[in-house]
Amino acid sequence: MERAEALKQKMRDGKLVKGFFLTLTDGIVGEIAGYAGYDYVWIDAEHGPHDRQEILRHIMAAQGSGCAAFVRVPGVDRTMLKAILDMGPDGIIFPFVNSAEIAKEAVRACAYPDFGGVRGQGPVRAIRYGLLNEDEYIQEAYGKVLKIAQIETMEGYENLEEILKVEGIDSLFIGTADLGRSIRGRNDGTELSVVYEDICKRVRAKGKYLGVAIGPAPEEAKRVKNLGAQWVVFGQDTIVLAKALKANLDALADY
Repeated sequence: MERAEALKQKMRDGKLVKGFFLTLTDGIVGEIAGYAGYDYVWIDAEHGPHDRQEILRHIMAAQGSGCAAFVRVPGVDRTMLKAILDMGPDGIIFPFVNSAEIAKEAVRACAYPDFGGVRGQGPVRAIRYGLLNEDEYIQEAYGKVLKIAQIETMEGYENLEEILKVEGIDSLFIGTADLGRSIRGRNDGTELSVVYEDICKRVRAKGKYLGVAIGPAPEEAKRVKNLGAQWVVFGQDTIVLAKALKANLDALADY
């Protein structure tokens, strides 16, 4: 329950929080990332083929190896979120937050009714299967999970000011690939770099934590940190594995 706060403290101290992207269903991958020293893993239940059991195993493996577990959900679905929150993740990432209304619904789905939300009561792993006091957990649970909104469309960008006003959204993440595609779809001369840098500036000005995706190059980490980024995700399990396997095979290409 203290992992999210530890990440916040690291960001407040000016250190870059680093995460690894998981699409494979085996929890061993996240466990390796934790042992390797990553701050968190990004469990992708939006595009990855993860069911509830696989999400649970990813969370358990990551946290057991010393890193935090973020789950990117397919959308704001309070029924699905209820079950995932009961597993005890450290952060929930909401894709395509295009309006303040979506952001508000995301926040409400993470809070119990007596705290202004709609989350149903029934924590399981989140209270260590009953070994923790459930009433105390309910009092603290909302603040112990990072609620992260992805800005990845021009609609989301145009509504950024209102989204930033939504109480309970801890961080915003720039979904560069989809944002770029949304910009190209407009075909009005808007430049991705201009929009990207403006989002960075406005998010940090509001005191929200800022996350972005990068490549593994140190100069890229330096660039985004200079723009205000405080947490990053880099490296995807399937791509890292595919490239390593190919390089391993190519090493013996002449034999």
